[in-house]
Amino acid sequence: NKQVVPAGELVLCTVGRSAGLLFLSLAVAAMIGIPLGAAAALTRRRIGSTLVLVVSFLGISVPSFLLAMFLWIANIAVHRALQIQVLPSAGFGWDAHMVMPALVLAGGTLAQVAQITYVSLTDVLQQDHIRTARAKGLPWPVIRTRHALRNVLIPVLNTLGSSLRFSLASLPVVEYFFQWPGVGLTLLEAIGEGVSPLVTDLVLSLGTLFLLLNLLIELLYP
Repeated sequence: NKQVVPAGELVLCTVGRSAGLLFLSLAVAAMIGIPLGAAAALTRRRIGSTLVLVVSFLGISVPSFLLAMFLWIANIAVHRALQIQVLPSAGFGWDAHMVMPALVLAGGTLAQVAQITYVSLTDVLQQDHIRTARAKGLPWPVIRTRHALRNVLIPVLNTLGSSLRFSLASLPVVEYFFQWPGVGLTLLEAIGEGVSPLVTDLVLSLGTLFLLLNLLIELLYP
């Protein structure tokens, strides 16, 4: 028997679950993508640019369902080889259940963040104020963090905001694959059962969530 839940309560509950996944995916993309792109730019070697190019190509090109399947298969293989439970394969929980769906959602965003960090930092390091700071004898760590990396944060935030729409587009597939009871999965179920009012509410909630996350990114600019 299915439990009857008011539409407003259902929408708020599912939006909260999806927002948690999206926040975690954006954090993962930033925490991995920025150091990856920065390392490639700071080493100033051709292998760094090649690595960023490969990561960007794979992250943007690989469909979310294929990446989800790969992580699922890898998780099962590790479990069979080591006889340990690495990560839950599906289900809801504010714990290890979030890891695989968040990684899948972060895939494309991570690739774009790494690419824009590499391009922006490479450009900043060639500007006059960096040469002036080095000529004054400032320590390289200070130049790198206070003068160079701070100048690439706004392009990175722009990238996070623009890539958020792709994460929202992948959300129903990811939630369905990992059976995460958020807006995406509930939306697919509502479409399948023909509940048009609920479909409208869920689509509007996704749009509202997109606007709120972009507003948060705007507030980080200063």
